[in-house]
Amino acid sequence: MSFTLSRRRAVAALATAFLTVTLAGCASADPAPALAADGSLDLSGLTLHVGDQVQSAQSVLKSSGQLDGLPYKIEFANFTAGPPLLEALSAGAIDIGGVGDSPPVLAQAAGIDARIVAVERRDKTADFLLARPGSGVSSVADLRGKSVAVAKGSSSHGLLIGLLQEAGLTQNDVTVKYLAPPDAQSAIAAGQIDAWAVWNPYAAVAAGAGAKIIADGTTLSTGYTYSVASTSALKDPAREAAIKDYLTRLVKARAWANKHAEEWIPVYAQLTTLPKSVATLTFDTSKGRTIAIDDEVIRRQQLLADRFAAVKLVSPTPDVRKFFDARFNAVLTAAQP
Repeated sequence: MSFTLSRRRAVAALATAFLTVTLAGCASADPAPALAADGSLDLSGLTLHVGDQVQSAQSVLKSSGQLDGLPYKIEFANFTAGPPLLEALSAGAIDIGGVGDSPPVLAQAAGIDARIVAVERRDKTADFLLARPGSGVSSVADLRGKSVAVAKGSSSHGLLIGLLQEAGLTQNDVTVKYLAPPDAQSAIAAGQIDAWAVWNPYAAVAAGAGAKIIADGTTLSTGYTYSVASTSALKDPAREAAIKDYLTRLVKARAWANKHAEEWIPVYAQLTTLPKSVATLTFDTSKGRTIAIDDEVIRRQQLLADRFAAVKLVSPTPDVRKFFDARFNAVLTAAQP
């Protein structure tokens, strides 16, 4: 297996993201929704712009049939990580997107006008710390004086901070290189970094090529992934209705995938050009269930924000409760089998 994912795919992802940015005005340019005979909103003229990562949402929606019979249109934009996805959301290029637990911390600290509107709790961790073969790193403590790559503000960044703290290391004890996943893949393959904190499918590809997993997020990560929507989209009744419908379909699609992995995995592998073995492992660490936004979710997210504040990556410490919007709690938990 090639150590790096296709650079062409990375370029394609960026091109897709750029295309969506050019469509930023399309949301506001959509025709005003009309009222149907029963008084409901007619969304047929609306396009919902959705940010995706490694086509995970698009593939599961397609495989499960949840893209059939949409009362509106969906434009997907693919991103390599959560932080650029939230930047696109802030710029008005997308209405909603899925991210890990750490990107919302930095987004809130940066003043991005958005809200977490849905939470999924994963059954297993999907964030890992890997060491390059020959690096001499076999534990987190061995990172002293070594270089480690991570996507800044990603879920794996939160993991890296926590692992260093647990090992009694500071940010000054290691050389942290902020690299997007495609660049980090090239760097570790070329021996330019010693370790890499990243999530699946990137971690699965690296491990398959010989990198060793030396730690994961089982005890340090919140275990949550989030759907984040722009507040401007939430204030628009038609767009809010589309977001509600989209999230409901996504809950049903993921529940379907949990029971029909053999049907979802080939579609995911085809869309991403990932080997089936990597797609299978990625699916195994992405399974979970939608839960309500409650005090426990907020508490765990606040601990993560405190961790970022402790190393002065955010200041002041965000009050994460203000970044949650529970308006869809009832409908989404009802959709979860």
